[in-house]
Amino acid sequence: MARVTKAVTVAATLVATVLVFVPALYPVSHPQALTNVLVGQFAAMAIGHCAYRVAYGKRPALRSAVASVVCGAILAVSPVLFGLVAVFTTITMVGGALVAVAGVLAAVATVTWDEGRNLGGLSTEREEAAESPEPA
Repeated sequence: MARVTKAVTVAATLVATVLVFVPALYPVSHPQALTNVLVGQFAAMAIGHCAYRVAYGKRPALRSAVASVVCGAILAVSPVLFGLVAVFTTITMVGGALVAVAGVLAAVATVTWDEGRNLGGLSTEREEAAESPEPA
C-alpha cells in the first residue's frame, strides 16, 4: 500500500504542477486561468507534502491529504463553471480528478498507517540499531 501511495502521490504532484501552466497553452477566461494557477499551486504543495512524507516512510499528514482532495475537486469542476475549452477542459478535469484521488488515497493511508513499517521492508528499530555506533 505504501508503494502505491508513493507512486500515485508523486504522479499527482507532477500533474498538479503541469496544471499550473496549462492555461498558458489554451485561450481560457481570466478567472479560469487564475483558478488553475492558484488552486494548482496549492494542490501541488499539498499532495507534494504527502508524497514527501510517504517517500521517507512517515504517515501522510491528514490536513495535506484533505487539502489536496479539496483542491483537486475544485480543479476538476472549474472548467464547467468558467467555460469549456476543447482540450483544456479534459486536461484540467482529469488532472484535478487524479489529484483528488491521490488525496483520498493519502487520507486512507493516514488512517491505516502502521508506524513500525518502512518502504524497504525493514523496521525503523532495525535501521536505528544498525546505524548507531557500538560502545567501546
